[in-house]
Amino acid sequence: MHMNLKKYATLLLAASLTLSGFCGCAATKADSQQLPLKTAVYSNLTDEESRSLLRQGLSDAGVKENRIDTLFAKVDAFRADVKSEWLTKGFESAAPTETKYDPYEMQDAWMKKNGSFPGYNCRITAFSLFGDFVTVGANQPNTQGEDALFLDLETLSADSSVLCGDSTAKFCALFAPVNAANSTNVTEQVKALQAGWRERGISFTDSKARLISVVLHDKFSDTDNTLFIGHVGILFPAENGELYFIEKVAFQEPYRLVKLKNRTELSDYLMEKYDVAWEQDTTRPFIMENDNLLEGYRQNPLAQPTE
Repeated sequence: MHMNLKKYATLLLAASLTLSGFCGCAATKADSQQLPLKTAVYSNLTDEESRSLLRQGLSDAGVKENRIDTLFAKVDAFRADVKSEWLTKGFESAAPTETKYDPYEMQDAWMKKNGSFPGYNCRITAFSLFGDFVTVGANQPNTQGEDALFLDLETLSADSSVLCGDSTAKFCALFAPVNAANSTNVTEQVKALQAGWRERGISFTDSKARLISVVLHDKFSDTDNTLFIGHVGILFPAENGELYFIEKVAFQEPYRLVKLKNRTELSDYLMEKYDVAWEQDTTRPFIMENDNLLEGYRQNPLAQPTE
């Protein structure tokens, strides 16, 4: 993929944020007695059982059929571009950070067939499903947050149909960075994110489908201090009272449907991947459910806290 130096530097920064965690205190209602999640049950949607569960679950959660069809078209296209042995054959169990593939090898294979097209990432996938449940204020710019969202915008420029009738302005209003608090405290950063979204007129419709966002704090200086949604997916209920989480792992990595017993398991699943470094001058990653801190959120339980 060809890109200018600014874009390349931004991409490296985004990758480093994905692999970095941040320090700070977190207010949480997680069950402190619940054991850490050691293994997750997930499917890459190659089998009829998981595909049927996903389609029915999303439909029951109020997601429109055209949005579900768009998701499955992208799932099938991605599956056709990579080796079958890299994907699950139904639901399988593994540590949250474990994969059946080398991400660099998968990226190379995918790019051989797709050239410089970036593909579809977590934000595009989640927005494509969730767009009917979020609104933004009038007169939002066509694009904002370009330094953080430049690859997303490349994809949307090449394939606007994935927005399912929504606009790039709405997408950017939701996902562009917002000003962070001058703090390492999660509660203060939640307030800052909520304030930034209010300024853009963002609101969420109550529904069974929930937007789950992993928020990263990036502070270059006192005047360049932002919060950014580094990973996102959709949570919806299972018939047995448990939960499903659908995500696109990365631009050139697979789709995953994850089975979870409760929101604390969801928190562990995400924090064991993203909350992996400490003793920084920024807030550790935290998780939002729509526009509130996830009930059940806790910092990575497999790591020793440094507070």
